[in-house]
Amino acid sequence: MKSHDSSNSPISRRDVLAASAALVTGAGIGAALTGCSPNGPSAAVPPLPWKWTKLDPLEAGRRAYRIYLDKEKGGCGNASYLSLLGLLQENVGHPWTTMPDMLMAHAAAGFGGHGTLCGALAGVSTIINMVTYGEVRDTWQQNSQIIDRLFYWYAEQDFPPERFDDISRMPKQVKAKAKTPLCHTSLSSWAMAAEENIRSDAKKERCAKVAGEVVYVVTDYLNQYFAGTWTPPVWTPSKETEHCVRCHGPDTATHRADMWDQQGHMDCQLCHTDHTA
Repeated sequence: MKSHDSSNSPISRRDVLAASAALVTGAGIGAALTGCSPNGPSAAVPPLPWKWTKLDPLEAGRRAYRIYLDKEKGGCGNASYLSLLGLLQENVGHPWTTMPDMLMAHAAAGFGGHGTLCGALAGVSTIINMVTYGEVRDTWQQNSQIIDRLFYWYAEQDFPPERFDDISRMPKQVKAKAKTPLCHTSLSSWAMAAEENIRSDAKKERCAKVAGEVVYVVTDYLNQYFAGTWTPPVWTPSKETEHCVRCHGPDTATHRADMWDQQGHMDCQLCHTDHTA
């Protein structure tokens, strides 16, 4: 048998490699255009809003409490997000099954330990947005209104709640008003009232219960919302704060602000002097 001289062949090795590359590239483009992969068809991820289904608030809250204390996936951001995500994956399925587990891990301790927004609020706000985005009732975008009223509710609470004391190793803990949705204020107020170090087991129990309560309330809100029975809590500022917002905004139910040059529904006196005296 004579040896084959590739230099004289009408089809060289270079041609074969180029043709193979073209086939691979073409297959990739075809998959992208048809929405399929070499392993089979892939389900498209739909735009927001995604489907909500009625969930048990107590089950959701208990999950959040337990996830907070988990050594691998713990923390307030993960606790609130994963508790609702897990239930939606189990009860709805796709597209919730496309979401990553650790999306809200960075929200722990007020986002990277910075003490800003409570991570429990951040986790549930993500879910609220995903199920109500784009929906308008009256003049409000519902993702904004539900989140705004949730934060207002949080600031008025004496934490931790007793709802999860039956599964807690530290029932009947000292309570303290959160005052704002900020981790710094909420946690520091409690730590001073309870005379506890924020690295203590008591602090972990407190924040696990807070995460559970936030999830409980949001689950109840969304169940009511999609049943058509949810009534937004009314923002009722203190006399001192109402004096401020009459000029600086935002509007209240009874008064339109003269010059709207601030944003927010938090109590002014946490940072500013009382001007009503």
